[in-house]
Order: sequence, then C-alpha cells, then structure tokens
Amino acid sequence: MLGRRSFLLLAAGAGPYSLARAEIWPSRPIRIVLNFPAGGPGDVVLRYLAQQMSASLGQQIVVENRSGGAGAVGILAASNAAPDGYTFLFTTTTGLVQVPLITKDPSFDPARSVVPVAGVGNTPIALIAHRSLPANDFPSFLDWARTQEAGVYIGGGGPILEIATAVLAREARVKLVYVPYRGTAPVLQAALGGEVRIFFSTPSGAINDYIKAGKLKVLAVTSAEPSNLVPGAEHIAKYVPGYVQEINFALFAPRGTPAEATGKVGQALNEALGAPGTPERFLNFGLNVRPTSASELANIVARDAEAIRKTLETTPVKFGE
Repeated sequence: MLGRRSFLLLAAGAGPYSLARAEIWPSRPIRIVLNFPAGGPGDVVLRYLAQQMSASLGQQIVVENRSGGAGAVGILAASNAAPDGYTFLFTTTTGLVQVPLITKDPSFDPARSVVPVAGVGNTPIALIAHRSLPANDFPSFLDWARTQEAGVYIGGGGPILEIATAVLAREARVKLVYVPYRGTAPVLQAALGGEVRIFFSTPSGAINDYIKAGKLKVLAVTSAEPSNLVPGAEHIAKYVPGYVQEINFALFAPRGTPAEATGKVGQALNEALGAPGTPERFLNFGLNVRPTSASELANIVARDAEAIRKTLETTPVKFGE
C-alpha cells in the first residue's frame, strides 16, 4: 500500500534521469498517455489542455489513448516509459492506486512508479437510467431495485465505478451487479441501445443533452451536496448517509523524470487551467477545475489509497473479472 511519506518525498519529481546540459527541453514532441478510450470526458478535457500546453511549451503534445485492463494498461505503459521528460500520464488518482489490485502485480507501487505533476480537477459520479426505467429519482429507484430478485445491473467504464456500485449495494442494502465497459462512450451507447438500463458515469455535455432530449434520466449524484454539473439531481448521501464518491483527474510522470520537465509541464498545465473561459468550458465536460500542486496531489493519492483499502476490507470488488 501507499506510504504517504515516500510519496511526498517523490512529489518534486527528482530522480536519476537528468537532462543533458546542452539539451533545451523540450526539443521534440511530448506524449501524454490517457488510460481511457477516445470520446469520453477525460479524453475531451486532455485534448483541449494538450492544445493549450503545446502553445505554451513550443512543442506538440500528442495524446495517446491506452485503455484496457480496467485502466491499468495505460498507467503501466506510461510508468514503464523512459523517464526522459517526454512521456506523461493523465489519469485519475483512484485509478492509479487501484493498479496493484487490478493486476495482482506488486511491482507497481503508486508511491514509487510515478511522481505527481499537478492536479486538474474533480467530478462527481452520476447515476443515469434509460427512459424506460420505472423510476424517476433515487428513492423510487431503491424501491424498484429491491423488488428485483435477480439484482439490478449497473454499467460503468472504470474500476472506481465498480467500487461505487459495490459500496452503494452495501450501504443501501440492495443487490447490484456491476457490468464493466471500456469507458464512458461505450457504456453510454450501451445504455442508449437498451443493453444496460442503468449506469454510473461522470457528467458530460453529451449525457446532459440526452437527458434533455428525454432519452436518459438522471437519478442522483454521488457528491456530498447537489452538483451544478448535474442540474436538478439530488445527492445520494441525502438518502444513504456518508455515501460520497468523487473522481480526481491529474497529471503524473514516470519515476525519475527530471524536475525541470515536470516543473515546466506543471506550469503549462496550470496556465491552461487558469486561462479565461477554461473553467466554464470544463463544466460542460463534467469537470470542476481545481488546480493542485504536486505535494497536494500526493496527499490526495495517499488519501484515496487509504479509502480504497478500507472499502476493500468489507466490500467485495472483482475489478471487471
């Protein structure tokens, strides 16, 4: 499990790999690996940021989607890359700390395999249903779900959504069966096609459009209070005290990446997040902009690791198996 002290010590990004004295960094394109498929909210957010950061750094930033393995494939690909300042990782803090649990491989340690660069923002999770579901809010959903002897299938595109499902089943005392998909876009299409009638997802403009069109309906959000990202939705914690699930997006680098590179990329990222209109734009993507430093991000990762450890002590999670 994570060692808070060791992760904080690595937060500055210092390591054995150093830039040559004659090299002016960056001298070639920079790659940011995203462990989600194209088309989802995280992909849209990153591609916009990459465009802004490219202008600031004077080099093209290439986004590489590496989904699969419940998010572990992309994280491992980035963490195993050469720590030369030309590969970074955009993912969620919860996704990062879940890699050893998903892969059953103890060689990946979130405290040692990557270093935090900067936090981007957070988002709640929305519980969405197909229009045919005979429930229009969270209380009526619970009433209906408790009549389903075989359980209720909940779709989702990532391990944090599987945890959200398992914890909700435990706390609300209802039988829920998680159905894994490889991202937000696939589960959205599955829901629209009737393959799964209920799913967990981060909010997005596309989902809100389908809700406005009457094809989907929102049952609740997982934030501690109602969220402006999902207008009109009540928070689950109102009915299930203590139930809060939020996702933090952030930028990381392979361990040993030169501090010069992580520092400049972090600065370019913060400039992009602080640009006029960016927070408003990202609200439509389902993200609350909340820039955080490398040391603050290290604390968030350590906190999420401890929360997941406690959850898994009492809640069975298969991580898509």
